[in-house]
Amino acid sequence: MRLPPLNALVMFEAAARHLNFTRTADELRVTQAAVSRQIQQLEDHLGAELFYRQARGLKLTREGLRLQSAVSIGLENIANAAVEIRQSRGESEVTVSTSVAFASYWLMSRIAKFRVAHPEVELRLVASSPVADLARAGIDLAVRYGRGRWPATTAEHLLDNEIYPICAPSYLQTRVGPPPRSPSDLLGETLLHLVEFDRNWVTWNTWLKRFGVTDAPRQRGLEFDNYLVLIQAVLDGQGIALGGGRLADDFLARGALIRPLKETMRSDSAFYLLHPSELPISEPAQLFRDWIRREAREGERVASMVGPRRVAGVAR
Repeated sequence: MRLPPLNALVMFEAAARHLNFTRTADELRVTQAAVSRQIQQLEDHLGAELFYRQARGLKLTREGLRLQSAVSIGLENIANAAVEIRQSRGESEVTVSTSVAFASYWLMSRIAKFRVAHPEVELRLVASSPVADLARAGIDLAVRYGRGRWPATTAEHLLDNEIYPICAPSYLQTRVGPPPRSPSDLLGETLLHLVEFDRNWVTWNTWLKRFGVTDAPRQRGLEFDNYLVLIQAVLDGQGIALGGGRLADDFLARGALIRPLKETMRSDSAFYLLHPSELPISEPAQLFRDWIRREAREGERVASMVGPRRVAGVAR
């Protein structure tokens, strides 16, 4: 009952390290407003200011320095205990974290190969929102989409990515008029949009501008806030969406989806394999790492065996 709000303590520890609410928000994957609100609640709870708000940034007050010392020691002890518990788990267990989309559209169709090759490994898959601290969450390996920079991790490039239009064969069969033959023809199509929730995501406006199309689509289209629901709408023939190449490969291979145009945009974001930099990689994790490397190389080889493409520059 004497403890301050625990979420606020975690945010305070990060803010005291960075002395910047924006970098704190980026690390914890929350908004800057959420950080400010939690710090204010903590200060109200304690009845003392923890930071001096200055034009050039933040500075800890005397009370803030005192609390930082206590919180840092406490969280470090918890982290060390978590590491010890993780190391005492069964020697055959490995925990892998990915996004729901990557798990659904790339990993699950291949995971049976790993289980056949290594039946002795107990695999635990965590498919959820990105975890800020892999070590504290007990995660051995993670697959993340971005530009290769995550705190407290070692990142290894796994898969490149390209962005191009995708649709179901039924969409082209049921629509009226000739099929699209150039990016500008897409302005008259039903375009499916993913609400821009991730800075790595490429929007239709960005993609079309890369191929010289600056006009707005003539139809409103449909918007989604979830990639899985977006893909389901594409599979149902409701319109044309932008697909990330690696997540669409299996659908294209079996003919469930097609590419109505040959144009593709290279992205400077890619899929990376991460592991906590302060922890050794266990033997089961090494087995999974070697396996997913081979699968990634094979996936890149198959993806390169496509017909002629018109490729635009890197998507930023």
